[in-house]
Amino acid sequence: MRFDQGFTLVETVVVLLIWSIAAAVALPDIMALYDWAALQDTAAQTVSDLRTQQLRAEDFGRYQEVRFAPQQGWYFLYGDVVGIERFRLFVWPTAYFEGYVHLPEPTVRFDIYGTVSESGQIGFVSPTGRVADIILYMQYGELRLASHMASS
Repeated sequence: MRFDQGFTLVETVVVLLIWSIAAAVALPDIMALYDWAALQDTAAQTVSDLRTQQLRAEDFGRYQEVRFAPQQGWYFLYGDVVGIERFRLFVWPTAYFEGYVHLPEPTVRFDIYGTVSESGQIGFVSPTGRVADIILYMQYGELRLASHMASS
């Protein structure tokens, strides 16, 4: 048997077929994992920004806000003195749960004591149906992050 002649066309096609089947089986799981990571990243960044604005309000004794675009994939961090401080995009393909922000008003304002102006939840959803909710409790300015699968 000689090994210096390379592979035959049949051997090459068989190997490509096996790799194609393996990729087709693994791709949905890889995409679902990416979507989950993007969802968690967006939710964690939003919670971090909300907490940062809350702490800044307490530390500086000035109002701080997070202004959400109700049906878009971004929000602004806003300060009482500076104005718009930062613009944040959601990690693609994350979107608002049901397509819009679930708050009575799209602006979350922290007063000088860190108390939040709105209570409700901000829900994010991935294309695979996983949901991450940020729950705001008005009285204490408390934030919680919860994840679940969306019910049909």
